[in-house]
Amino acid sequence: MKECQIEGTMAFAQRSAVEAALRDNRCNMSHTARQLRVGRTTLYRLIKRFEIEVLVPPRASVRRSEAGSTSAAPTSVRLVDGVWYLVSAEGGRG
Repeated sequence: MKECQIEGTMAFAQRSAVEAALRDNRCNMSHTARQLRVGRTTLYRLIKRFEIEVLVPPRASVRRSEAGSTSAAPTSVRLVDGVWYLVSAEGGRG
């Protein structure tokens, strides 16, 4: 079992804080990093270290039909070979 999964450890507390901040800020990385008082690069490192799945909610202010897309599929951020990608629910790179 990983240290970040053992309740009562510092790693568990850090992971919980990152998850809560991401949830509070609707996965806005800049706002989350500011709330945690770390840089965005550090935030991405923490997400990678703790293997946190980041689901990015669709923006309400952007209409998909006006942007040329026909569906508002949920996306997630994934690290592949050291590069971060936005991945749609269908599995394609966005």
